[in-house]
Amino acid sequence: MADVDGTLTDEHGSPNEAANEAVRLLEECGISVGFVSGRHLSNLEALAKQLSISGPIIAENGGVAKLTPDDNTLDLGYSRQPALDALDRLKKLFPGAIREREDNVERFIDVVFFADGVAHADVIQHLGNVQYYDSGYVLHLMERGISKGRTLLRLLNEMGYKQISPTETVVIGDSPTDISLFELFPHSIMIPNPRLTDEQSRAVLKVARYVSDIPCGDGFAEVARHIAAAHGC
Repeated sequence: MADVDGTLTDEHGSPNEAANEAVRLLEECGISVGFVSGRHLSNLEALAKQLSISGPIIAENGGVAKLTPDDNTLDLGYSRQPALDALDRLKKLFPGAIREREDNVERFIDVVFFADGVAHADVIQHLGNVQYYDSGYVLHLMERGISKGRTLLRLLNEMGYKQISPTETVVIGDSPTDISLFELFPHSIMIPNPRLTDEQSRAVLKVARYVSDIPCGDGFAEVARHIAAAHGC
């Protein structure tokens, strides 16, 4: 299960062809690849089709999921309303500083925005019972209790995805939004991302089992080639 931005891309979120080819290599080896990302579902569906992956799609940092790219979206029981309410409060408290990103209209659970000139601490103190993530690319709000790791566990445990266990799953990511994956799955790999602050990098390093020496998509490609070689490909 791979994150996308900063993991399969370059540090600016642009496609990395080496990473894309590595995804195709894994699938050709019979290793199922899935995406677990903060991107919205339709974006990940398009990427899944482009790269011909067979594994789950988890979008919006765990808020939305499909068992495979061809399946229907699962009803996970999550609500977007707490995040919308928190965003409305922030807009009133910091007029002109809170900017929604254009793809909010395509999202079902989380809310993405920018806070121009507002310190993270000032944002956090007004959120109430809502989670706040800084992915290094954009800020996210979502109902408390949702995470990439918890949703992936639900797919494996409650929904029996191909009878695969957490110990048979490799999770690969680069940012604080991937910490829940690294905490819940023993085979975790961090891909360094130059966009992260030192504090963010330390938080991810603290829970990752393995760390690539190469950043972003090139780092993922190297990791994927090692995994493929271990399976005789």
